[in-house]
Amino acid sequence: MTYDEQTLLMFKGLIAELPEESRKSYEQCIKVVRQLLTDYPNGEALIAIGIIGAEQQMQGRWGQG
Repeated sequence: MTYDEQTLLMFKGLIAELPEESRKSYEQCIKVVRQLLTDYPNGEALIAIGIIGAEQQMQGRWGQG
């Protein structure tokens, strides 16, 4: 298994362990993010997502919104 496959599996496990309400929120969020990726096919949305992730990690709030 590659590192990327392990990372994806880790996230899927995290999602599976969420309470039902949080899982529903996740499902809404993922739809919005996927639509953004479709709406901005030249990579702008992916850059925006990446910078938000980096900012959250720097603030020590990774996974806390």
